[in-house]
Amino acid sequence: MPLVTPETVKRTLKDLYDYDIDESSASRVANTAGAMLTLAEQLGSLGLDGIEPPFGYANLMTEAMRKAAKR
Repeated sequence: MPLVTPETVKRTLKDLYDYDIDESSASRVANTAGAMLTLAEQLGSLGLDGIEPPFGYANLMTEAMRKAAKR
């Protein structure tokens, strides 16, 4: 799992948003972020090629045309 430390979380939030976070919350955020980064590394192996993102241009146009046809 990629190492995201509570200190990294605390410094990032402070530097970017001037937001202070307690150690316990920073630890939970770090654990969640590390797990998400690990899973994100595996997305390429899921065979998702050809699946349009839900808000991709093609899907938005198809939905717009469908709604226009109902008028």
